[in-house]
Amino acid sequence: MESGIFAQNIQRFKTTSHKKRILRLSLMSQMKEIYEFVDRNSQRFLLEFRDFIRKPGISTENTGIKETVAWLAATMKENGVENVQVFETQRHPVILGRIGKAANRTLLVYGHYDVQPPGDRCDWRVNPFAADVVGDTIVGRGTCDMKNNLMATIQAAKVLLQCKKTLPINLIFLFEGEEEIGSPSLRPFVEDHKEELSCDSILCAEGGENKNGQTLLFHGLKGMLYVELSAESPNSGEVHSMYAGITDNPAWRLVSALQSLKEDERVLVPGFYEGVEGPSLKEKIKYGLARATISKKQLEDAFDLKVKDEMSASEALLEIFYRPTLNIDGLCSGYTVEKGIKTIVPKNAFAKIDMRLVPGQNPSTIMESMQKYLKGKGFADISAEKLGELPAYKVGPKERIVQAVTKALKEAVSKNIMTMPIAPGSGAMVWLPRILDKPMAFAGSGAVHMAHRPNEFITIEQYLRGIKLFATIYNNFSS
Repeated sequence: MESGIFAQNIQRFKTTSHKKRILRLSLMSQMKEIYEFVDRNSQRFLLEFRDFIRKPGISTENTGIKETVAWLAATMKENGVENVQVFETQRHPVILGRIGKAANRTLLVYGHYDVQPPGDRCDWRVNPFAADVVGDTIVGRGTCDMKNNLMATIQAAKVLLQCKKTLPINLIFLFEGEEEIGSPSLRPFVEDHKEELSCDSILCAEGGENKNGQTLLFHGLKGMLYVELSAESPNSGEVHSMYAGITDNPAWRLVSALQSLKEDERVLVPGFYEGVEGPSLKEKIKYGLARATISKKQLEDAFDLKVKDEMSASEALLEIFYRPTLNIDGLCSGYTVEKGIKTIVPKNAFAKIDMRLVPGQNPSTIMESMQKYLKGKGFADISAEKLGELPAYKVGPKERIVQAVTKALKEAVSKNIMTMPIAPGSGAMVWLPRILDKPMAFAGSGAVHMAHRPNEFITIEQYLRGIKLFATIYNNFSS
């Protein structure tokens, strides 16, 4: 009797395994057809992408926003996106589009069409908005942050519609134009349109390859608290420095206040580290925190920076992934002309600081604690104004969308993947999973180390891989 049941179980296992193998081969055949379609039509996709780069869309300067929105909305429709709507906000419009309603699963795709200013044009070897092809690259502002991935998400849907006649999932596209200025309109927009944004999972089209060529796979973002500290002189304006001994100097007051916030790299604000958890033993092993799996030089090359001399590669990774920071972004006071001489006690002093926060920390609570702390330290004259805040976000690696992204990156981009529990950056897109209560994954293709820099670029191969990547994610998420 037992042997008979055992034999039945073995047969059932073989049958199930056989069906899975057939399904896997079928999916591989489908994706091969899709990849070949992208390669055959590469010029069309590249021309459309380059046309997008030629629309500036600089949010902080309000340059080319209307033109960019009109072009993008029209291009979405041309690529098969239905119900394209443009919603006005207090700053720049949000664009919503949809494909399909009948599939079992719905994926919300987030992207932003705005870009950073190019800076000094003399630092660019070509016009930052000409989308010139230089060798095997396309150079221009937005080529890797993030017009590349935004456009690839749309073109991937077009590819699937062309090859399969229908999409395996329902898609909702949400594209905003304020990411580079902190996305002030995104949170209220999502709160006001929860029903229209109803979905099973969220995909943020953010990601790519580091300078070492490793594909980045991260499962969240740090939060941020951005604050301006300021001090005012008790005098009506600048005074001669010969009186420096008898009047308060706002620059010294501000420097002293800043100094009181940290000691030996540890933030002294009460409660700052409440809720902060270190990595588990499993995470230490997985991410090379217990024993270095990457050299310090490789880490420096990957992030394109110089790590502190006294810090090992493992310590640096622990700092990046699991620890909060308090950073001075800028200081301004008094006379600052290079090599000039002017002897004054300044009228005022300002400092911008940001705190990168990890899951478990509350930006609002930390802000209140810092204000009380400064007052208690005798700095009641120092004004602390919150300019922005974002919560941290971390998604579980077993979520369906995360598994779909992980598999797609290996299939369409590269098996050389640098996995991070959380990225050290921050973004307002975290309001999507917080408000909609759905998991969000991150994916993209491009030279992420060139974001915001002069001569920002993407290789032609990276761009086409991006289209294949998003088509694969859509397919994987359905199956």
